[in-house]
Amino acid sequence: MVRTGDRYFFGGCPKTNNTGRCVTKLARFHGCMQQIFIDDEPVDIDVMLQRKWGRYTELLLGTCGITDRCTPDPCEHEGRCIQSWNDFLCICNNTGYKGEVCHNSVYRESCEAYRLNGKYWSGNYTIDPDLSGPLKPFTVYCKMKLNRSWTIIEHNRLGSTRVTGSSVDRPYIGDVQYVNASWDEVTALANTSLYCEQWIEFSCYKSRLLNTPHGKPYTYWIGRHNESHDYWGGSFRESGKCGCAINKTCTDPKFWCNCDADYRQWYTDKGYLTFRDHLPIRRVVIGDTNRTGSEAQFSLGPLRCYGDRSIWNTIAITKPTYMTFPTFKPGTSADITFHFRTYRTSGVFLENSDDHLRNFIRIELNSTTSVIFIFMVGDGIRNVTLHTPKALNDNEWHYVEAEINVKMARLKVDYFPPAIHKFPGQTYITMEFTQPLLVGAANHTLRPFLGCLRGLRLNGAPVDLEGKVDERNGIRRNCTGACLNASIPCRNGGQCIDGYASYSCDCNNTAFDGYYCHLDIGAFFEVGSWLRYDIRTEPIPDDAWWANFWIEPHWHNFTLGYNTTTDDIEFSFSTLKAPAVLLYVSSFHKDYIAVLLKKDGTLSLRYRLGLITHKLQLTNRNLADGFPHFVNITRHNYTVWTQVDYMEPWVERLTLGEIPRFDSPKSIFLGRVMEVGDIDYDIQRHNSPGLEGCISGVRYNIFAPLKTYFRPNMTNPPVTTQGYVVESNCGAFPPVLGYIPWEDDPWFTELFFEYIHDDVTPPWMTLIVTVSLTLLFLILYGLYIYLYRYKGSYHTNEPKNLESPSSARPLTETLRKEKKDLSQIQEEGTGE
Repeated sequence: MVRTGDRYFFGGCPKTNNTGRCVTKLARFHGCMQQIFIDDEPVDIDVMLQRKWGRYTELLLGTCGITDRCTPDPCEHEGRCIQSWNDFLCICNNTGYKGEVCHNSVYRESCEAYRLNGKYWSGNYTIDPDLSGPLKPFTVYCKMKLNRSWTIIEHNRLGSTRVTGSSVDRPYIGDVQYVNASWDEVTALANTSLYCEQWIEFSCYKSRLLNTPHGKPYTYWIGRHNESHDYWGGSFRESGKCGCAINKTCTDPKFWCNCDADYRQWYTDKGYLTFRDHLPIRRVVIGDTNRTGSEAQFSLGPLRCYGDRSIWNTIAITKPTYMTFPTFKPGTSADITFHFRTYRTSGVFLENSDDHLRNFIRIELNSTTSVIFIFMVGDGIRNVTLHTPKALNDNEWHYVEAEINVKMARLKVDYFPPAIHKFPGQTYITMEFTQPLLVGAANHTLRPFLGCLRGLRLNGAPVDLEGKVDERNGIRRNCTGACLNASIPCRNGGQCIDGYASYSCDCNNTAFDGYYCHLDIGAFFEVGSWLRYDIRTEPIPDDAWWANFWIEPHWHNFTLGYNTTTDDIEFSFSTLKAPAVLLYVSSFHKDYIAVLLKKDGTLSLRYRLGLITHKLQLTNRNLADGFPHFVNITRHNYTVWTQVDYMEPWVERLTLGEIPRFDSPKSIFLGRVMEVGDIDYDIQRHNSPGLEGCISGVRYNIFAPLKTYFRPNMTNPPVTTQGYVVESNCGAFPPVLGYIPWEDDPWFTELFFEYIHDDVTPPWMTLIVTVSLTLLFLILYGLYIYLYRYKGSYHTNEPKNLESPSSARPLTETLRKEKKDLSQIQEEGTGE
């Protein structure tokens, strides 16, 4: 027998010693109760009130004050809603979604997205092509390759299906059921893929296929838009042919398919269908197997797709403009994701509003380090601002994700912690926009966005940015700005920095200067003078070298001196004296690189790598002729490419031996080698007295000695000089693309006169000076003769008889007579 006792507590327990277990172990009840019975006897609430047995401060009698917060259901994607007195919670377990209202997918949109996020191994993956959209996630097989990933979906028609007894009026219909995915989900995958293919095969025994060349097809397949197609695998779309007609291998050349010959033998028509907009295959219809002995078999391969058009759907906005898209209709939850890339400090990415601006959303780059999400969805203007520790206008891709629902608004940029604005309880939002979605800055022309956008999605649905390409209005396909069609491209290896409406040139890793990296930086060396640039002050440790040996060439590795299997040298020079060491790169070991001008004026290259010294003859003609000459040397492992002036590049293979690394480069010498320690005899023979001439545009990998010396960007540049080394472009080689017009050069301020040294004056300058002096002498001499004759004859006014050309006297005789007449006149004047 069970006795219940004489005291009952509803909603909780009083805080007493006897009821401590009830208070600590059980949560208090929040909700409504009615029709309370104890031992089959109804409880009279009024009697309870009269006796005041209870605590009534948070108790409402006679009414139920709780609000049903789960109707209508705020949870998406089959999430389960539970609530407390003043809030609700969405349980998203086993739905494939996450977030406050189960809005965001926990899976990637494609195999390509998994690969780009570091998943490089093949296997089964769950994908969600529309992300937060209505379609459910499904499992596919991802075959990961180095540069792409294949998405493979199987179905129920992989094996061969035998067909008999079908006719055109009563055809056999073979429906295709894809594994783990609905038709809409498979279609969404194909729609967002870059390329798709599907194998189709038809084997026949006296059963016609397409009834070519001009009949109505007996067999066809139905694709994505529920449309029938009468072309077969291996042929072009809507061609009405099989693959054998394209390859001209059909059994009977009168027909366009093997099976259309209608032989009593087994033949096959097969191949890949590759037009993505028609795939996947939904069903196969077969209609010519009802004759005696007729039979057919068909099979389909899995749907195979690669790429993701939504990820790489990219445009560049190069002018203040905007694009219009259909109105965004998000409902009670919205998410917007995209990538951007820019050099601008601010700009509006997108916005949407109603007719009266009572509802709107806008996302913009507010400053170089902040993105702002502004919205008004029923309760005044709010915003969420995310500040980043690094600049976002660095011309690198950055990811933005903005989300808003009944609980909060969130903004995320790259991998930085999100910024969140939580709404108070019982918040209702209305996102009913009527105006078109604007990508750009239609209503905010003072803050236009200039740069690149890609992968824009609204509630998981991709937006076709490339469909709005308009070159005249400054909207280009792919991420190309002003650098693509630059009127004057950056010269000498300068990097084009795209401002999208304009551009600039980064000359940091070149040996040149100027707005277009077109201004040569050179020097004149008097005999015996030299310049040294110190690359490193200590050798590279072996462990550091081996750690970086197999990596790809990168400027950082050049800076550290690690990438010693690759050398890149370029410079120009002019001189009239030989021999000379034009350039010498030393190392902390016995390795070196030397470019020598030999006694006969020919150019030679010396490479010492380990125990082997390689000697390469670069020219057979005399380059000590006073003209500027250009030298380019590139080595990768054992292969050396050389080019002098405009000659064709020459390729040489070094002698195979140990690892061809230039060990621990130390210093670069120009003009003369003044290295401490032993120097090869071959170098010493060319080292004295030193270069007397000009050298310009010197670069070894990313090191530019002359630029560092004459345009220092540090307090103590690692350059040492001795003797007379003065800036001059007398060794500059004429640019291949021609000189920059002064009116197109933003750095141009005044006329520039080239500084020419007397001892290296080129022959063309000597010729010009000689001709000019000769003409000046003849003019002055003629003027002198004219004045002299006038002075000796002005005392007489008698006209002289004109003489014919045949009687003209030589100039010396005329001068002698004039001088005699002048003497007689002077004597007569003296006698008087």
